Amino acid sequence: MIQQLANVRNGFAFFLLSVTAIFLGGCGQQSTTNQGPPAAKNVLVTKVREGDVPVQIHEFGRVVSPESVNIQPQVSGRITEIHFVEGQEVKKGDLLFVIDPRPFQAQLEQSQAQLVSDSAQLALNQRNLERNEKIGPQHFVSEQQIDTDKANVDIYRGAVARDQASIDLAKLNLEYCYVRSPGNGRTGRRLVDPGNYVATGGSTLVNIQLQDPVYVDFNISENDLAHLRENMGNSLKVEVIAPSQPDIAKAGKLSFFDNSVSTQAGTVLLRATIPNEDRYLWPGQYVNVTLTLQILKDALVVPSQTVQLGGKGTYLFVVKPDNTVEQRLVPQGVRYQDLVVVPQGVQAGETVVVEGQIALANGTKVNPKEYPLPSPTPASGGLTGQDGQPNSPSGAQKESSIAKPSPAL
Repeated sequence: MIQQLANVRNGFAFFLLSVTAIFLGGCGQQSTTNQGPPAAKNVLVTKVREGDVPVQIHEFGRVVSPESVNIQPQVSGRITEIHFVEGQEVKKGDLLFVIDPRPFQAQLEQSQAQLVSDSAQLALNQRNLERNEKIGPQHFVSEQQIDTDKANVDIYRGAVARDQASIDLAKLNLEYCYVRSPGNGRTGRRLVDPGNYVATGGSTLVNIQLQDPVYVDFNISENDLAHLRENMGNSLKVEVIAPSQPDIAKAGKLSFFDNSVSTQAGTVLLRATIPNEDRYLWPGQYVNVTLTLQILKDALVVPSQTVQLGGKGTYLFVVKPDNTVEQRLVPQGVRYQDLVVVPQGVQAGETVVVEGQIALANGTKVNPKEYPLPSPTPASGGLTGQDGQPNSPSGAQKESSIAKPSPAL
């Protein structure tokens, strides 16, 4: 009996403990339910702005001289004089080398003397012919003699013409002894010294390269060829930058593109002409090339990190007047510097979230702070691919270097 009472007492105590725990748990849940609304998310925002955005292609190129001439001797002889300094700017007609002219002067004088001799003989033959023709056959001058006189006249006429040609050749060879610059340019390293014997078809004496203007050769992907041809009606601007001095850009015009696509690399060769009065660009130099195809007028731009990639495509968050956000699917256009063009889905002046998109959803309350947006400046910078990376060097099969808009899904 006593044992049964103890069991009943223990069961009652367990019941009281269970009820107390349930009651306390309910009170705790009620306390949590009574908490206020969640705090607003801190985000950085900016306005959708309009600007003129250039559509550009970035490539790598090489500076090429429009005129590169290897000076070679046109007569054989010994170098007697040199009239320039290595690396000197020369103009067309400037004297560079002198090849010993004395043998060619002697040849000229010999040809001139021969001309005098043959001319005198020609004059004598002509007088004999005229005299015999006047006497005629009735005074014992045969027709055969007259024919002989005519032949002698023709022979020495030919001799005089040959002598004149020899004189012209001797004068030309004498002129070739004075090696002159065929055009404007800068001389390279001198490859012969005074006293060296040079021969026609032999080694180069010096190289001269024109440096103003210069060409810049570069390649673009065949995927961009159609877009390039669409804009060839305009004078397309090209800017080149030396990697060692990225703050200095030299501007010029696209002047040529090749008539075929390379089957090995899938690229097309282009050439730009760049003024180079200060000789800043050097033939053979490696440069970064920016080709501007067109200018998008009044394009809507936002910072590139504003547009996010999700399961349904690219999107951004628009901040409403009540500081709640709305998610919108938008197509992504071309990139320019750290901006991206949004062709549709937003309007100029709307506020969008630049940073802090994590954990945002439609209707989320936000605490917006201003994010500084740089203005697009068409004079510099350029277009990149959708991944924001510059194009790879030419020489391998490449994707298009123009960012294509991708429609929202």
